[in-house]
Amino acid sequence: MTADYVVRALTLSDAERIAELNTQLGYDVGLSEIRTRLARVQRQAAHHAMGAEAPQGLVAFIHFFERPSIEKGFDMVVQALVVDGTLRKAGVGRLLMQHVEQVARSKGCDAVALSSRAHRQEAHAFYKRLGYELLPASNAFLKRLP
Repeated sequence: MTADYVVRALTLSDAERIAELNTQLGYDVGLSEIRTRLARVQRQAAHHAMGAEAPQGLVAFIHFFERPSIEKGFDMVVQALVVDGTLRKAGVGRLLMQHVEQVARSKGCDAVALSSRAHRQEAHAFYKRLGYELLPASNAFLKRLP
């Protein structure tokens, strides 16, 4: 039941739990690096790092940011959404996505965008249930910088 959860800003004291949640999705990142990344995100005015707090502590987090674009308009982009595996399908992810959509509307965004790895079929079904549509595939390119 989502009434048991409070959406709040993440703090550096959440870093250990964020690292644990990240590991559940296969992103094994050390605590020091999580602290560094979170602190950097928190310094960016257009970025939002929020968590879902339950009586037992932090059970999910979401990172999203404003993306102004000349050709596409202004979007809010969900960079990461991680819900504890034991609480998936309990409404926590929906609660956090509703929060993103509220913030996006308040900032005058035209849409909320996100990407999800191809093998995460349950996540895809979740986003579709929330009204998100799968866009035609495009190629993503990445260059690691030395």
